[in-house]
Amino acid sequence: MSAPARSGYAAWVNWLEAFRRGENPSTEGLGPVRGGFGSYVEARLLDRLSAAFAERVRQWQTALGERIVAQPPDGPVAAGALFQDATARLEPLARLADSPLVPRPLAVSMHDMLRTVREGARSALDEAWRRGLEDVHAPGMPAQRGVDPARSAMVRRPGVGVGPRR
Repeated sequence: MSAPARSGYAAWVNWLEAFRRGENPSTEGLGPVRGGFGSYVEARLLDRLSAAFAERVRQWQTALGERIVAQPPDGPVAAGALFQDATARLEPLARLADSPLVPRPLAVSMHDMLRTVREGARSALDEAWRRGLEDVHAPGMPAQRGVDPARSAMVRRPGVGVGPRR
């Protein structure tokens, strides 16, 4: 009985390392994480599973944040499209949370985390396009995204060169 548990544990560890790196390996051949491993080994495996899942969520949040900063949505339609695209990339995490291999309490926790992350992403996208709208309509502010306000205070005057606005 201990030999299958070790090979099962090793298979899970290998799977989790690939998953943590952003890969989406097949769960075929993995056994359920409940019983059969022994309480200590099972607890370690559950810790690794939780850590790998949290790392993938963190990677997803980082990628979405970088995308929002690089090209903020310019309205609710663009924000919605970006949200749809981003949430589609959460599908491997949802599949893991739905897997019968994962103990029910952990699966529920994973789904709660995914729900919270989606809500946070929706709020961040809404805020990003609204902030862009405010920037465009703010008096005295440059209307273009990506314009440095400090540089916009610099103007070119005939015969004077570039200098601060007076």
